[in-house]
Parts: sequence; C-alpha cells; structure tokens
Amino acid sequence: MIDHIVLLRFRPGVQADSEAVRTAHAAMLALPARIPQIKAWKCGLNITQDITAWDYVLVARFESEAAMNEYFEHPEHLKVVAIWEPISELAFGDLPD
Repeated sequence: MIDHIVLLRFRPGVQADSEAVRTAHAAMLALPARIPQIKAWKCGLNITQDITAWDYVLVARFESEAAMNEYFEHPEHLKVVAIWEPISELAFGDLPD
C-alpha cells in the first residue's frame, strides 16, 4: 500500500469559506467514486491555525505505486487539479507501508 499525502496552501486573497474552495473541496470528495484505484480517501481543511500550517490536507491510499500513477493520470484527477491550481500551491509526498 502507498499513502499519498497532499498539502495545499491557499493563494493570497483566497479564503477557506470562499465559493472557490467549497467547489474544489466538493470535487475532491467526489473522486473516490470516480477513480477505482483509490482505496482510502480523507480530505479537508486543516484544523491547525498556525501561520506556518498548510490550509488543506489530503491523505489517500493506493494498493501499489502503479495504481497511484494511474490515479495521477486519470482524467477526473486532472480536472480536480485544474480547479485547485488557480487558488492554491501544492506539496505532496508518498509513503509505502
């Protein structure tokens, strides 16, 4: 199994309660039903309010590195990436079990 961890930081002027963030979050929540490679999925606003903390967190689980790479190229995933790009910057990492 592979855990894929994503951190998103909102661009200046983007607020957590904005329509853009609500739309992006809804798109994230829909992905597990659309991408069979996803085995587990948890995402949402970071509850840590420290200035150095990132704003949004995703923890996803995949059966293998190959499955994760299929997810990366999946058209539904790419649509969601396109929603997030104008409103956030991204960092991620992947950990095997």
